[in-house]
Amino acid sequence: MKVASNTGPIIALAKISCLSILKTMFSEILIPPVVYRELLGKSGGEWEEIESALNDFIRVMEPDHSDNATELAIADLDEGERQAIKLAYNMRENVLLLIDDKAGREAANRLNIPITGTIGILLLAKEKGVLTNVIKLMDKLRNSGYWLSDELIEIAKKLAKEDS
Repeated sequence: MKVASNTGPIIALAKISCLSILKTMFSEILIPPVVYRELLGKSGGEWEEIESALNDFIRVMEPDHSDNATELAIADLDEGERQAIKLAYNMRENVLLLIDDKAGREAANRLNIPITGTIGILLLAKEKGVLTNVIKLMDKLRNSGYWLSDELIEIAKKLAKEDS
């Protein structure tokens, strides 16, 4: 399965040194040009992991043009989200869109694009035996300044079958 990603989840996974799990779990990780430029503008402690992934396994792909229905569904999103959704929509089969933004997720759902977010990737990695503890990583992510709702944390704890 291939992944098309928006900027946020890549930064989030890099903040907790887990960006490489994408390479382990998926056949191809693709980002549109705008997401690439947004990642190049990142200067925090996670930059080295992002740079390594960009040089190793994350590939930039220009999304094709889209139809009017797609353009209407993504009209109110920022350019990175629009391009990531168009990229996933163009690939249609065997693709998962990695996006955390609520409005972007809603638009992707309207277009019937399979989605997950940062926490979904961590849960999937645990399910596949790539990770052993999701809760500690979510705490680390929150402590690094990445916003996660209390509701999301509680749902993830139940799904991960972890207490802490």
